[in-house]
Amino acid sequence: MGAEVLQEIVVKEGDTLWSIANYYLKDPQRWPDILKYNKLPSSDINVILPGMKLQVPILLIKEHLRTAFLTYILNDVRYRRRTGAEWNKARLDMELFNEDGLRTLEQSQAHVRFPSGETLQLDENSLIILKPDRKREEIDLLSGGVRASKTRILSNGSLSDPRIEPRGTNPDFKTKIKEDRSTLVEVYEGIVDVTAQGKTVTLTRGFGTEVKLRQSPSVPRALPPLPNFSLETPTRMPGTNFAASGKIVSGSLQVGIKTAAPSPSHAAAAGETKADNQSKVLGQIIHKYRLQVATSTTFIEMVIDETKPLTEKINIDFRQSMLRDGIYYYRIAYIDDLGFEGQFSAPAQFTIDTQPPLLDIFSPQNNEEVDTEFVHIEGKSEPGATLTANDKPVSTGDDGKFITALIPKNGRNTVTLNAQDKAGNSTKKELTFIKVKEVTAKKTTGMEAKIKEKGLSFFSIVLGTLTATVILGVLILLVK
Repeated sequence: MGAEVLQEIVVKEGDTLWSIANYYLKDPQRWPDILKYNKLPSSDINVILPGMKLQVPILLIKEHLRTAFLTYILNDVRYRRRTGAEWNKARLDMELFNEDGLRTLEQSQAHVRFPSGETLQLDENSLIILKPDRKREEIDLLSGGVRASKTRILSNGSLSDPRIEPRGTNPDFKTKIKEDRSTLVEVYEGIVDVTAQGKTVTLTRGFGTEVKLRQSPSVPRALPPLPNFSLETPTRMPGTNFAASGKIVSGSLQVGIKTAAPSPSHAAAAGETKADNQSKVLGQIIHKYRLQVATSTTFIEMVIDETKPLTEKINIDFRQSMLRDGIYYYRIAYIDDLGFEGQFSAPAQFTIDTQPPLLDIFSPQNNEEVDTEFVHIEGKSEPGATLTANDKPVSTGDDGKFITALIPKNGRNTVTLNAQDKAGNSTKKELTFIKVKEVTAKKTTGMEAKIKEKGLSFFSIVLGTLTATVILGVLILLVK
């Protein structure tokens, strides 16, 4: 990568091109190189450059001024300057210089980004010494574990050196120190050379090696296979509902582990035949599993990262983690008897939903009087929720709105509406209305009766007059 790796320098008030070169560069006379990577208002080395951000080739910068940045912190992360002895609380986006120390405590994690874009991921209870002064990123791993791509990792006399090939796949590997001080190196992508005591072992994807203290690396060993599991729906537990992998479940998530044999490469590395190890996935070859839960499929910001003994059925109880309502993703990796960790399974999604669904009733109003044959109940619920009225299904629209008709009885009527969402949360409301007798015919008042009588009399007189006129006309015609 060479001079292509750049470090950002923020210009302070009163700084000039010359003062920056004199402070940061190993050879201040190479200040013209800064002009190659930055558009400056002038090439005059005495021009003040307030507030600018300059990109400077990292190989030109003095070793102790080369920086890395802390880009992610989970829980308790500490740092120590190379000239100090005190461990201080780390801050997000803080600069880390050459030979600064960084450590994560229990249930804590950290990510460190180098100027090249390389990002280190520190497990809990890890301690590293940063060395961004090298041509290639390099760290000393003193405890715990770290996942990397291009960084050279020194650990208890061993060196994990990933091969960087321009047209090849970027390496993805992990180095960790066990309690007995031996080092495990696991490769998930690319090629990594592991050297100790003058011997080098080359690891490819899916293999690892163990380096015991003051010994050579072991023969490459296949990593544990991908977990083979199926999701099962547990017993409902109100208040801890969530949807997982497209299925609606509640309470603790049950993951059933199928007792399939490991891959042939893993069996061969363990010195067993396929028939011999058919039953050795559980409790013998694979001893533990690692569970990670995050808010995205990248698993950069994790909310759960734990390792537990493997059983035929894994019980993942999210009540203990007090997760907020929302969408989450989980994945599982196997860990074998030597501590080698395999690749994680594909992320599976689940949604924690503990909130009862919306249920609003628009009409009729509670205790309202009605005199119609049918009563229409209108309202709105949560979209996708199941709705009933007196235990009878009610259809809802895509927006959650609903309308249903009931035939009420005379007097007081009570309707119980119940909305239940996909996670099993429910909201219940009672609606009361009063049916009054329906009026089919109005009583005729005295005035109306008189008007009707007068109308009939008038009609009779007119009809009689018309009849007499017709008869008289006929008689006249006959006489003529």
